[in-house]
Amino acid sequence: MSTIYFDESGQTGTQLRDAQQPYFCVGSTDLSDDASRDILLASFPRQTVGEIKAQNVLSRASGRRQFLKFCEALASQPDRFCFVKINKRFGVLSKMVDNLVEPVVRAGGYDFYKNDYGRRFANSAYFAFDQILARDVGDRLLDLYNDFARDPSQRALDALQTSLLEALQSAPHGTELFLGLMCEGAEHFEQLHDLEDFKGSNEIHVTAILRSMAHWQKHSQAPFKVIHDESIHFFGNSRGWRYMTDPAMSAQVLNVGDKTLTLPINVVETVPAKSHESASLQLCDLMAGFLTRFASPNLDAEQRRFLQDAIAAGIGTVSIFPIEADYDFVNGYPEKADGPDVVDQIAMAIANTQARRD
Repeated sequence: MSTIYFDESGQTGTQLRDAQQPYFCVGSTDLSDDASRDILLASFPRQTVGEIKAQNVLSRASGRRQFLKFCEALASQPDRFCFVKINKRFGVLSKMVDNLVEPVVRAGGYDFYKNDYGRRFANSAYFAFDQILARDVGDRLLDLYNDFARDPSQRALDALQTSLLEALQSAPHGTELFLGLMCEGAEHFEQLHDLEDFKGSNEIHVTAILRSMAHWQKHSQAPFKVIHDESIHFFGNSRGWRYMTDPAMSAQVLNVGDKTLTLPINVVETVPAKSHESASLQLCDLMAGFLTRFASPNLDAEQRRFLQDAIAAGIGTVSIFPIEADYDFVNGYPEKADGPDVVDQIAMAIANTQARRD
């Protein structure tokens, strides 16, 4: 059995458009507590008692110097770590694309996700929101969608529909396509979705955890035991996690980024733990905390130097999967659908599993 430890940084609850903490990161490792403790003791020899936290280490010059030694230790065995870094603002916009645009495109007979079309469309939509649409308009739409996704109601849907229509009516050139499809998706939302299944659809943990498990499946065929910091409520509260680790789920292979994920995920046990009692969780916190603090494009000169020093020390050799906008934009139309897309495959597998359990 392979034991995987998970911790996170940058969690701001339901507020996914936090300018002070724009990134969310999930860190994981398969190093044992003993092996992780050896790394921490060698990297931070003065910290002999108590929990080693990124917030404390990275706020001091002496701590940052020790962190560079920590980077060297991670670089000596980079495959033992996996970190997923998510731009939260892009995450909300991507969910708008997934839940407002994709159903409209699918209803028209197209496979929105085939050949990575959905990701490139999200990149294009994010550029339109970030660079063309007035910032206050874009932020209001993101906030209204986030509120609706967290607590679906007719009132919240009405507010989203109204604001999308107002934005479309005065849309600057270059945003009409994206706003138009979002308007259509919001207008016909109740015909295209099951509200009960939709509730909580902005859960960014899903993307991060599945991306991480695709990494660990590549490195081990053994059953997994997942140990997570007790503050991560996803594992205990997520219906999706329970179904995707349910042995009764029909076996299938899905594309997740540039890797594949086999369902069901072979997890035999998922347990919470206190980070001050686990060196492996502290190791994950250190790296995840570094990524959320130094991923910002608005670093000052000293912070940029430290980032470059960390990269030179070897942090760039560790598996870090960014989920943020890039410049691979959409071109033309998606391909005609020739069967269920990847999202529908997951939904059908979960529904079939639930039916068998019931």
